[in-house]
Amino acid sequence: MTSLVCLDALHEAYRELEQARLRWREAADALATIRETLGQAVERAYEQQSFDPLGTLFHDEESALAVYERAVSKLAEAEERWFALSAALAYEKEMTLKGQVSRSRMN
Repeated sequence: MTSLVCLDALHEAYRELEQARLRWREAADALATIRETLGQAVERAYEQQSFDPLGTLFHDEESALAVYERAVSKLAEAEERWFALSAALAYEKEMTLKGQVSRSRMN
């Protein structure tokens, strides 16, 4: 059965969603790693009463957080596109089964 939703667009949306999920996981892992490193460094700095080396780690944590937040945003956009296309396809299938979509409009 063909439909009004372009299947290529649906497949592309799914690929984008999977890529966004991968980037989100990678960003989350990187952020967790830098936060763990930072936590350990803060403990050492507190013990040694020397906080100068922490500046770079705080900057790294801010950068990792920014990357993570962008990944979360891109994931939300990809999910929204995928769900919208999936819902449109499901609706078209339902209407086709009911005979309410003209076959001349289908691609």
